[in-house]
Amino acid sequence: MSPREVLIGKDPVFKAALALARRAAPGTSPLLLVGPMGSGKSHLARWIHNQGAHPDTPYLEWHASGVPEQLLESDILGMEAGAATDVAARPGICERVGEGTLCLTGLELMPLRQQAILLRIIEEHGVYRVGGQSRRPVKARFLAAFQESPDSLVAQGRLRRDLLYRLDVIRIELPPLGMRRGDVPLLLAHFLKALRGSRRRPAPKIEPSLFEALEQHPWPGNLLELRQLAEALEQTGADPLKEDDLPPSFWLRGEAVQQGITRRMTLAELKDSYIRQVLAKVGGNRTRAAEWLGISRKALWEYLKRERP
Repeated sequence: MSPREVLIGKDPVFKAALALARRAAPGTSPLLLVGPMGSGKSHLARWIHNQGAHPDTPYLEWHASGVPEQLLESDILGMEAGAATDVAARPGICERVGEGTLCLTGLELMPLRQQAILLRIIEEHGVYRVGGQSRRPVKARFLAAFQESPDSLVAQGRLRRDLLYRLDVIRIELPPLGMRRGDVPLLLAHFLKALRGSRRRPAPKIEPSLFEALEQHPWPGNLLELRQLAEALEQTGADPLKEDDLPPSFWLRGEAVQQGITRRMTLAELKDSYIRQVLAKVGGNRTRAAEWLGISRKALWEYLKRERP
């Protein structure tokens, strides 16, 4: 998918965030991207890079959580030859992107001392490799993505206040998908078209009943959840796609499971609750319920007989 294709939506809040990103893209100032998991921060970051002044330069997304703590410093700064036994010279993340874009995620998971190293690099536009004596220029543009409010992270002591001030030149907040429900049909159609694109088949038609079900969904996984749902619907091979083609996981939401934990429901009670939800969903049709549950109609009948008071 190209960056332009990914950023789809008519929701006013989303369009305002995109307009701000479009104005900020040509500059070199640091940017903050804030939004829940799966809301599209990575896609937006890459889009900003491609719309910027140096689209042909490298783009690097660096996850602090993916680097062991003892290696964080050398991964950021790089290593000079001879800094340790049998160590060859290698650049750190800030050097590797050159004049490109470095998108930082998981900063709140870094120790505050390593956060101070990043702060110094951003302020001084330069870096000294571990074991090195010469200052190397840093021309990268810095973006930072957060799932939580960075102000809250500062208040919790998980993010340095001075680092936030340095990064928070322009802040772009992406709304969760649950707040832009009108965009769900557009995005679903886009994902289905992309999934079928490689097979040179037209995207399936979608019946209104399916859209009605999607409008009621809370979308805790945001765009990521919607894309996964599109993949599940694509696997059915149905055309047109109907409400009945939605996978069981769509109906058994995380809240229902969490409620079961809160109420200390047994596995048998949770199973009974789910079966009855499926029966209600299919209007009491036991054949369809059995197909949905992946069991025979006889097995469902025997289960219901056992449960009958």
